[in-house]
Amino acid sequence: MTRMVKLFVYGTLRRDERNHRLLGCSSVDTQIAFAKGGLVDTGIGFPAMTLSMDRLVNGELYEVGIEELLRVDVLEGFYGPGDSRNYYERMQIDVQTDKRVIKAWAYIQQRPIQGQVIPYGDWKLYRMCEGQNILYFAYGSCMDLKRIEEAGVADWFTQVVGRGIINNCNLQFTRRTADGGRADIVETGGYTEGKLYYIPKQALEGYLYGREGVTGNIYRPIVITVQGENGQRYEALTFVVVNKQEEVEPPNWYMEEILRGALPIVSKGYYLSLVDRFVSKFGYPLKEAERG
Repeated sequence: MTRMVKLFVYGTLRRDERNHRLLGCSSVDTQIAFAKGGLVDTGIGFPAMTLSMDRLVNGELYEVGIEELLRVDVLEGFYGPGDSRNYYERMQIDVQTDKRVIKAWAYIQQRPIQGQVIPYGDWKLYRMCEGQNILYFAYGSCMDLKRIEEAGVADWFTQVVGRGIINNCNLQFTRRTADGGRADIVETGGYTEGKLYYIPKQALEGYLYGREGVTGNIYRPIVITVQGENGQRYEALTFVVVNKQEEVEPPNWYMEEILRGALPIVSKGYYLSLVDRFVSKFGYPLKEAERG
């Protein structure tokens, strides 16, 4: 029986990246994972992870066989522990998932390296931002346009692609604030529906990063696989809570925003499940127009 090990990937081995094929039929353990460290653009088509930065690196966690691991060793220029020829060292690090912290192998650059530090530690997002427009998946209050219009940035959110679905993630309210919980997706099973927008790149620094508290380490941007209405698979930006807490009841005004934004875009079944949950679990005072 082939021995399996955990591998944390953060660059060209990620799903839909050019070297992902080297993982063969390896199964993805989680697509929302991060580790402490930083990413640097080497300038030659791939990033390098370093442990010398007090940041977070986004990636994916795979269960791979020894054969696949040896193939990746060749790609990453790893000849063996401490070998002077190594481009990367293969090291075991702590990887945070929505279920637990897992020990996994990762390829780490230990030599001094020059290059652009990759913002928010996400290679996919970094490359996505080389274009003019970003595909953005909203699953909470940003499905609704009221606050977006009040902020004067509605023109950035006019191009709606349609409904999107993230599999193996469910909607929870894990961010605690003074008046209750805020939305999050947690990779513990189920699915979450939301709204796919094409937004201009300036909407990130100009609005979303501020609204989501990215610089305050409240939410972090990630790139995740989303299934469209036609079954097509997309890669889209979304936001997840950094320090998740036990779920707490959201305020009524916030649930109202989510329902108002969800009604015209998500499936009827998903919408009714939101209504049922908000009413039965959180005591939301449902209005007639919200019954769906």
